[in-house]
Amino acid sequence: MSIRQHPDHDHQADAVEPAAPTRPGRTAYRRGAANPNGSTTALRADVLGALGVLKVATADQLQRLLRPKAASNTVIRQALRDLALHGLVASDGNTRNRHKTWRLEGAAGLDAAAAVLGMVRSEMGGTARGAGRSGAQHAMAVNETIAAFVLGGSAPGAAGGVGTVRSWSTETEFLLPGGKRKVRPDGVWQAPEIGVPVLMVEVDRSTMAPADAAAKFPRYRELFRTKVRDNDPARSDHEPADHTVHWWRRTWPGHTRAGYPPVALVVTDAGPLALANRQQAVADLSADCWRGRWCREVRDYNDDGWREYDDAVPIIATTLDLLAKHGPLGPVWWRFGRSGRHSLIEALENPNNRTAYDLRQAAREDEQQRVHQELMDSLVCIDCGDVPEEESTWVYGSRQWTRHPGGRCWPCHQDREERLEREAEEQLEAARTANAALRPCWSCRGSIGGKEGSKLELREKARPDRLECPQCEQDRAVKDLGPLVLPVPTKRELVTALVSAPDDPWWEDRVLHAKFYPARGRRV
Repeated sequence: MSIRQHPDHDHQADAVEPAAPTRPGRTAYRRGAANPNGSTTALRADVLGALGVLKVATADQLQRLLRPKAASNTVIRQALRDLALHGLVASDGNTRNRHKTWRLEGAAGLDAAAAVLGMVRSEMGGTARGAGRSGAQHAMAVNETIAAFVLGGSAPGAAGGVGTVRSWSTETEFLLPGGKRKVRPDGVWQAPEIGVPVLMVEVDRSTMAPADAAAKFPRYRELFRTKVRDNDPARSDHEPADHTVHWWRRTWPGHTRAGYPPVALVVTDAGPLALANRQQAVADLSADCWRGRWCREVRDYNDDGWREYDDAVPIIATTLDLLAKHGPLGPVWWRFGRSGRHSLIEALENPNNRTAYDLRQAAREDEQQRVHQELMDSLVCIDCGDVPEEESTWVYGSRQWTRHPGGRCWPCHQDREERLEREAEEQLEAARTANAALRPCWSCRGSIGGKEGSKLELREKARPDRLECPQCEQDRAVKDLGPLVLPVPTKRELVTALVSAPDDPWWEDRVLHAKFYPARGRRV
């Protein structure tokens, strides 16, 4: 009895033989006639589901996505061969690295994958027939991008992956308004468990001009702008104009950030510098889609403001090498409009939004308050210790009072002025009393302190050598009469002074003047 061999399986004759006894403690699986390569039902279902998502893939890619801990892709190849025997998958080419590519075969393959994924046939797309003949280079780059998301980074200590291959869909088409144009992202990723209801992914192999790559993003914005009728019964009492919502909010609920669903650009197949320049060029050419609308407060006296992202598409970019090395949660994403690279969740946060502006404004107000408080603290009253709260200048009646560092508050200033005025009056009265008790002015015979209330009146006690009041002293200077020299005592006055003190308040000064000013040639 001969056994017919399948062209894709050179050892099928050996595969149908009963399994040899195994060592104790190990389980042997008997290969049945329906699946002679010994694959399990669960593995075949996983392979069908993965091909339903990826459309075309190698056994190595399927092994890393479905059985990452397996030592080789042998079990995946066994499942592919069994599925090929049933006409559900097929291989029609190889990659540049000589890896065989596999795809779903015909309607039977699409139906089987749809049943595994819980989808309807119309949502499955095509079978990628013939893609492997040219190496399926773009599909391989998309698969590697998905693998990096699912498996996480390969570098030591890198972040792990998120979700499974079933978190993705590829070649999903979205009709633009009018129904004639379409948007077809390379991948659609759903990860609501980490706060990303949906992420559109574009894989760019650097084969097109940056302008052509940037031209995709306006179409995304046009797609996301589309609204549909809202059939929520809770909104039945609203106006008809309020009965429309963005379709993507109903398709992928849970969005909390302003703006449309994000789009990720993954670039590859070029050197690091070329890829960096390409990302920058695409960002510059698509700025109108992601930049947002600039807003300012009228009260602001600076150029600061914020951006509103209600009509903007958040775009993040990275290279496939960085993504594979650090994973989607690593610091690999450059958000268009921000500097540096961030983790996925950080990159999706809108830069320079109203929240960021409010924080900057609060910091400015705190700084202004600090500077103002420092000024107010410097104006503490040196008498009572009072610190002003709001301002340094006040108007009291018809007078304006400004406090200065090391100065006084208005009440203390008033108290001091009144006290100094009282002290000055008391000093003047004391001076008047003391001067009235001294000898009178030689010239006018009035008080030596001067006329009361005059501008020249002495406000302190006259010195012992003063001979004239301030007015007479000023008149002498105006008339250029020279210094006052008292008359020389006569001999009779001198003899009398030996017996008794002369009744002359100027006696001692006359005697002193006689010694210092000879009688000859002096003016009196």
